[in-house]
Amino acid sequence: MITRVVDYGGLFWGDLRPGMELAEGDHRAFRPQGWIEAGLEKLAEVAPIGERAGLTPIQLACQWNLAHPAVRCVVPTLIQEAGEGAPSIEEKRADLAALPAEQRLSGEDVEAIRAIGDNTGCMALKGASPEHQGEERPDRWPLSEELAEVGRRWGLDAEHDLVAT
Repeated sequence: MITRVVDYGGLFWGDLRPGMELAEGDHRAFRPQGWIEAGLEKLAEVAPIGERAGLTPIQLACQWNLAHPAVRCVVPTLIQEAGEGAPSIEEKRADLAALPAEQRLSGEDVEAIRAIGDNTGCMALKGASPEHQGEERPDRWPLSEELAEVGRRWGLDAEHDLVAT
């Protein structure tokens, strides 16, 4: 299985700072106010795990994905952020190329990171939603009964699992 590496909108690369302006049209600009600050708090919680394992933050995120038995390959997002001091794409690629081949996270580390990163219900999800009213948008649209049924087959209750709490 190939998985996308969750870098929390670029935070695991060290690119984003509290209060920074995102480029016009940047999809992250639609996130709730304070998401960068909240993400940096979570990153500070997992940082000691990465430091103990000798991993940079993005390497930690990659190793977390790779710690799951079905995962054989990870795909991080590479974005050249604006602003002084933002790592270049070449620097990011070098960081990824230095990812250790051996798994450095224990089962306890993996569970601790999962618990810290659990953001269930923290914001409106992209895609079909029972909360969406009105015209379809590129990132949200009404939940059809057909999609709700597919969710039920996978153990999802749309009214509970697809709404912000």
